[in-house]
Amino acid sequence: MRLVLKHVERTKAGSWQYRRRVPKEVSAIITKREFKRKLGDSEREALAAYPRYHAEVEKEIAEAKLGRVRSEAASSATATEREAYVEALRRRADLVAAGASDRDLSLTADSMAEAYPYGWDYEPQGVPPVERHTINLLRHGPERYKAPVATLGDARKVYLKEHVRADDPTTDSRVVGFTNRVVDAAIAVIGRDPELTSITREDARKIRDHMLDRVKVTGRGVGGKVSASTVGRELSILSAVVNYGIRELGLPDTTANPFHGLPVARVAKGRGQKPGEKRDPFPPEVLKATRQRVLSACSPSLQLVWRLLEGTGCRLAEVTGLTVEDVDVSGPFPNLRVTWNENRRLKTETSRRHVPLVGDALEAAKEALKLAKGSTMLFPEYGRDRGGDAASAALMRQVRKVTTDDKHVVHSLRHNMKDRLMLAEVASLDQNLILGHALGGVGDRVYGGDAAKLRVTTRAMRRAFGLSETTED
Repeated sequence: MRLVLKHVERTKAGSWQYRRRVPKEVSAIITKREFKRKLGDSEREALAAYPRYHAEVEKEIAEAKLGRVRSEAASSATATEREAYVEALRRRADLVAAGASDRDLSLTADSMAEAYPYGWDYEPQGVPPVERHTINLLRHGPERYKAPVATLGDARKVYLKEHVRADDPTTDSRVVGFTNRVVDAAIAVIGRDPELTSITREDARKIRDHMLDRVKVTGRGVGGKVSASTVGRELSILSAVVNYGIRELGLPDTTANPFHGLPVARVAKGRGQKPGEKRDPFPPEVLKATRQRVLSACSPSLQLVWRLLEGTGCRLAEVTGLTVEDVDVSGPFPNLRVTWNENRRLKTETSRRHVPLVGDALEAAKEALKLAKGSTMLFPEYGRDRGGDAASAALMRQVRKVTTDDKHVVHSLRHNMKDRLMLAEVASLDQNLILGHALGGVGDRVYGGDAAKLRVTTRAMRRAFGLSETTED
């Protein structure tokens, strides 16, 4: 008599054993290469032991398949169709590299499909995206089964990964969150994650109108409509995401960006919508009254922050993120070095600069150094993650006690500095060097040493504050 059972073989020693290779689709979960167990020395013993062990193996494989399916469902819940296709393509390539023939690929696809119930159309139901694309690629190959067209969600993911570098711990989480909120809102308005090639100008207008119709909610309750300037920033993010997706995801160069140049101002439902708003400089009387409030009501460190903002035109985060080493008050041209550090990311590359310290700003810097003695940060209270937000909130409380004009904010001090420089007839290049604005041609951006630039900008800053243009008053 010869024993014939699936996965059973006779050893050289004459005993009977169960031997079965672990299916490839669950090899990541069942890490051993094969199931192997001695069933007995005789056919009778093997026949008795086989059903129990075979059932154990089948159960373990079934549970592994179920675990894999659940894992795929969880991991692909946030994956786009294109990402799922790319992962499926990688899996197929791994099988081909391992020597799988076309028949092997087809059999593997059938085995994967068996893990799901079949519907009336004889197709597996409820298959997660990665699994679905894998099955189709194994059956038809990438030549016949093409990649899905890139969507807005795909563009968002590559934009965050490659441009914003969302995985970098130094990336500002607010930038990532803002981008996600804007794209999520656009997808909600359209009602689906749209293919980049299918977004129309009409879709873009609907998204814009939805943004303009939102009601502003603040800590003090519900306010008026969201400003056109806010919507403009949101639309610029959408435009940037779409542009990046077109370039990086292999779409034709002729693909139109429906958000490019989309006007924000509009008139709707009988309501006038003001054009894009900007911050205004403080009028002289408002600036004087606000300064008095800050210098009488705020902490010593916050008073110094205000004086440096007023005297340099720096952004708030650039001042609160200063280290003690960034401040030079002993050389012939005292200055603040605005550069990247782990507590403060810069807005643009041109934001890296040396800002002259003259007049009251120089005195404030000296006082700040004394106050920060023994500390790495110039303002330890605010030189931390979100420290700039805390300083802004505290200063804005004083600003609002003087003026309720929405265009008057702490950032208005930067506009005041711009006005000072223009009225002093400071050259545009020197203004941009001081304020950290984009420079003009390549010569302005690349050539010229820091020392020479600092000498020129110090002279310009002293002229703007009505001081002698030499370092001696």
